Amino acid sequence: MNDRVKPQLKGLRIGHVSERGGINAVRSLLESKGLVVDEVDGRSDYGRDLNVDITNAAHLTGGIFGVQVKGGRSFLRRGRWVIPASPSDWEYWRSSTVPIIGLVWDPQEDKLRWVNLTQRARAAVTIDEASYEYETQNDQLAEVVVNDLLDNATFSDFIDRVASYLHATSSTAFLELLSSDDDTRRHGVLNCWTLGRWDPRPFILLRHVLPTLTGQSLVDGITVLAHSTSHPDIAWTPRNWISKPVEEEVQKHLVWTPDELVALVHSVEMLEDVTGWERGGVGQSLWSIISIQPDCVRALRRAVKVAVEERKMDAAVRLLVCFQWLVEDPGQEIRILLAEVPELDGHEHVNWLVEVIDRDGRVVIY
Repeated sequence: MNDRVKPQLKGLRIGHVSERGGINAVRSLLESKGLVVDEVDGRSDYGRDLNVDITNAAHLTGGIFGVQVKGGRSFLRRGRWVIPASPSDWEYWRSSTVPIIGLVWDPQEDKLRWVNLTQRARAAVTIDEASYEYETQNDQLAEVVVNDLLDNATFSDFIDRVASYLHATSSTAFLELLSSDDDTRRHGVLNCWTLGRWDPRPFILLRHVLPTLTGQSLVDGITVLAHSTSHPDIAWTPRNWISKPVEEEVQKHLVWTPDELVALVHSVEMLEDVTGWERGGVGQSLWSIISIQPDCVRALRRAVKVAVEERKMDAAVRLLVCFQWLVEDPGQEIRILLAEVPELDGHEHVNWLVEVIDRDGRVVIY
């Protein structure tokens, strides 16, 4: 008879298998796509499990992001996959010099879901991409909901979104708005869009730079800012919708001086090969960001005079069209204004404008 006592074996730490499985699943997918993955030593893990280099055609791009992995069904709470958060977690994600991507692994279905924790922590609001719901940032929130699937089918979108965020948050990202090259300026506008849906400040910066833009970057800038208004012909989706807190903050800055109005309208009038003042055109988007200011009539009246002084007659006529649309009595008001700017008297387009107003009462803007 064997009276030997069975030795006490060392047990695995609770959650170890799920955590290890999650890290292996993430690493396997990222490396299969050619990314370079370095695992953080467990003794140095204070919120980052992996460091990842983004590659393109087997070359390092210089883009790096960190990954925090959670694995196991314990992170499925009330029907939602989540990453736990504490005030110190929020601060770490916010302050990290590389974006921290949170990934949750579902061992039962072998699925990965992800969220940009750094973007989430830095945002003024969070928008649920599956709906039109939003919530304001609060470091007391104890969970981060993780919705986006990461697999072979969605990998390209994942990398595009992470790379866009990296570019938009680089030290020179917004300096691109001031480039002499229009394509570079367009990248700057895209940076504003990438961050502006969650934080009004990039949109506010774009608003102040907008009158200096020309070419396609101007079109892009106007289009981006129009998303912060009640533009009637944007095909709204959860991926382009602006939440109320961001919208309201941006709209406070959509107040234009007469000089800015002239610069914007003149630049749009000079554009070629774009859809102009018609539904769906850049003119409609420009009107959406112009007409929102409370004193728009007064600003337009002065802008007509400034345009004439600067000999930008096409802009002056377009501003006249905008002006008459807002006033109560277009026929009377436009004649009063024309008396103050006799240089427009006899202009072919102005004569047509007056005739249509006398006949129809008003001229549509687009």
